[in-house]
Amino acid sequence: MKDERCKISLNEKVSDNLHMMRIRVAWEGFVPGQFVMLSIPGNEVFLRRPFGIAGLSKGELEICYKVVGRGTRLLAEAKRETEIDVLGPCGHGFDISKLESNSTPLLIAGGYGIAPIFGLASLLRENGYSPHLFYGGKSRSDLFYIDQLDEIGVAVHLSTEDGSLGRCGLITELLCAELASFYSPSIFACGPEGLLKAVAAISKKNSLPAQVSTERYMGCGIGVCLGCVCKDVSGGYVRTCREGPVFDVNDLMWDNG
Repeated sequence: MKDERCKISLNEKVSDNLHMMRIRVAWEGFVPGQFVMLSIPGNEVFLRRPFGIAGLSKGELEICYKVVGRGTRLLAEAKRETEIDVLGPCGHGFDISKLESNSTPLLIAGGYGIAPIFGLASLLRENGYSPHLFYGGKSRSDLFYIDQLDEIGVAVHLSTEDGSLGRCGLITELLCAELASFYSPSIFACGPEGLLKAVAAISKKNSLPAQVSTERYMGCGIGVCLGCVCKDVSGGYVRTCREGPVFDVNDLMWDNG
């Protein structure tokens, strides 16, 4: 993990709701599911906050984000060559080391939860797997990386709640409808809490292995502030920024926390 001052090389709006940013960094290598903490120097509004890593190529880190408030609006307004503080890569990512060669990875993403899933899809293709992506959002403007995923050979299954792209409804409904057609599936998911709870229920009902990347508000990103904890099955708490953000689905409590 490094804490360094970098510069933005690209910052553009890619849909009505999503932006993509590239940042020149001095480090190489990350595990899909890891994240960075970003802050704009001298800006007291935009405090350090987490962003999932979508990719890292030729010294350029890529993230995607949604403008949801004043802080991310300021981020969207940042110009090329703007200085930005980057702490990362942080946390533990997805583990594919125990994935059997004949398994079918099922990647589940909601909205901008696609960022770490895109990185994971690239890694799986590099290792000879044929992943299927189930990707959903409220409307087509919430979905990103679809063309890039198709280009690297990922089968993409889409749904939107308003029916503007793919099947009309929740992405977990589409997953349940097609689940029986896959041989030896393993689930990898990232998205809102409701999506992850539904994935946990599907995993339990069908006795499927699953890893989930949790989304929590973070203050420090290094495990000190305890602002990002999740309740685990022992009744204790784990820190999303240190022990996570990726967890085995069976290690977390889903009914009451």
